[in-house]
Amino acid sequence: MRSTITAFLIALLAGAGAAAAQEQPTHLKDAIKLQKRMANSRPDDPGVLNDLGNLLTLAGASEEAEEVYRQALAIAPDDAATHYNLALLLRLEGRKRAALSQLEKAVKLDPDDAWGQYQLGVLLEERRKRNRATHHFARAFILDPSLAQFESNPQLLDSRLTTRAMMEAYEERVARFEMAPRRYAQPKRITRLLV
Repeated sequence: MRSTITAFLIALLAGAGAAAAQEQPTHLKDAIKLQKRMANSRPDDPGVLNDLGNLLTLAGASEEAEEVYRQALAIAPDDAATHYNLALLLRLEGRKRAALSQLEKAVKLDPDDAWGQYQLGVLLEERRKRNRATHHFARAFILDPSLAQFESNPQLLDSRLTTRAMMEAYEERVARFEMAPRRYAQPKRITRLLV
């Protein structure tokens, strides 16, 4: 469930806002009712609460969603997915400092989450922390190369740092996996192609 809802939230963040909000999943109200019943029967299950928070976010019930995410975190403070989803909600509400804090926690708990790395890069870039942002973008591209493609990640065009991050990711891949001998690497030529 997280991936579908996360894709919807990312579409909202990428500027699809009103159009994406009108394309809510069918039977969203029914899904929320069922998830609330499940949460009532399993109040100590952070996964159930996280999913309820996601559904409430989809429905535009931000205050209730935030409350539910925080309940889930009270039960499982080390749940990276809930920190991540709360961060997306906070960002949608314009509470970027709080969103940044939640994303930093999510990435610390799950450093191999490519979307977490990418979203952290976005918020750091907005705060003009370019070197840190580039590092997190590059990490995201290493973890999931499809994030460097517009079809998978429409937010790609919103950043001025993505080309630099792609080069950093490329250099790290070459160094880590020795994909090609250094004499064949031509970063200046590749940079010109990307710009």
